[in-house]
Amino acid sequence: MTDNKQVVSQLIQQKPRRVLVVAPSELTIHHRHRQSFQVLPTLSNYIFKVIAKLSIVSTMLFGISALGYWGLEIVEANTIPIIEERYDWQTQKHICFGWMLVTFSSFLGSASFDNESH
Repeated sequence: MTDNKQVVSQLIQQKPRRVLVVAPSELTIHHRHRQSFQVLPTLSNYIFKVIAKLSIVSTMLFGISALGYWGLEIVEANTIPIIEERYDWQTQKHICFGWMLVTFSSFLGSASFDNESH
């Protein structure tokens, strides 16, 4: 011991560590080795990922359907009706837009509840 300081030496059995000269009351050992571990996926993370993927796919499908109904609505408005039966494309378009909103919000909800850290 010199000047009331103590030298921390490495032990042969342990992994190499950084050697510091410190006062006995402030004795600390700093690891240079960063501990890495793999986070195992939990059931809730898996469920949130599945919900997010399914809601994105269904949002796209509802969006495509809404665009199709919109096109049919435009075609029907520009043609002369031969048959008296008319389809209500606007209502079906609005239904698809509503479901598109619901599925997109479920995507946002599942993505915000997913607690996986990358």
